[in-house]
Amino acid sequence: MSKSNSFDFNQNRLSLISDAFVQAGILRPEESPKSNEGNFAARTLNRMLKAFQADGLHLFAQRNATVFMERDKTQYKLGPSGDNATESFSSTAIRIAAVSTNTAIEVDTTVGMTASDYIGIEIDDGTMHWTTIASVTDSDTVVLTAGVDGLVSVNNVVYWYTNKIQRPLNIIHSSYHFNGNDTRMYEIAKSEYLNLSDKNTETHPTEYYFDKQLTNAELNVFGEPNNVTGYIKISAQFPFDDMDSATDTLAFPSEWIECIHLGLSYRLATAYRPKDPKTIILKSDSEQALERVKGFDEERSDINIQPSRQWLRE
Repeated sequence: MSKSNSFDFNQNRLSLISDAFVQAGILRPEESPKSNEGNFAARTLNRMLKAFQADGLHLFAQRNATVFMERDKTQYKLGPSGDNATESFSSTAIRIAAVSTNTAIEVDTTVGMTASDYIGIEIDDGTMHWTTIASVTDSDTVVLTAGVDGLVSVNNVVYWYTNKIQRPLNIIHSSYHFNGNDTRMYEIAKSEYLNLSDKNTETHPTEYYFDKQLTNAELNVFGEPNNVTGYIKISAQFPFDDMDSATDTLAFPSEWIECIHLGLSYRLATAYRPKDPKTIILKSDSEQALERVKGFDEERSDINIQPSRQWLRE
């Protein structure tokens, strides 16, 4: 028996829309949607995918990210125009000491650095100087867009990364990483955070309040670390990619394709043939498909139930 040994089936926006029109009984398989019909279906598809984001904690949309700390700061904006936070970063150390305004910085290695990357350099006064990379001269020299704003000693830490994170929809887990150790941070309610008497206490961050907002979410932390080489590690739910082009493929695991196909088919049927008995069948089929895939897309582990930390306080 011959097998394909292929496991990468997916669909792009055009094929999803064409199949949905056929499934809804609006077009025949040999027909193609007109331009205005395709545009309407594309908007409908994107609206549906955005609505799926509110259904729960999709495992495939959860990714890890790092939020870099700053001195005397308790609120961090997370998003494409926010503070320094990324899904992937690298680090090195200062090889030769630098003084204020220096732009050519000697580091242990520049491997992986590219022009326009974000770069942070630990300053001796306990702050982190963030700028971008203007150019990479050689294997141990990087040129900054803006010169450092203080003394920089040998072995001071250097972080760099390429892309800022998209706005997280939810933070699932958070911890403070310092000196090779992770300390769990606990999420608290907005009212509880606002009632904290001294949010600027110099200590490792222990609690946070997450505010989704719009372009950039806000991570409000309790505790200001006195060492900016530490950072916050988060596991977060991120938004699904938009399907802007006809050739864009779904950023979903393959088990979601049927659910998305039936969901779009039902929505098109309600717009074009709301009184057709098949529309009721599509509604039932799409709801069952969504429940089935949501049940599959969940963690398989034991549940540990305990009182919320806030109720354990004296």
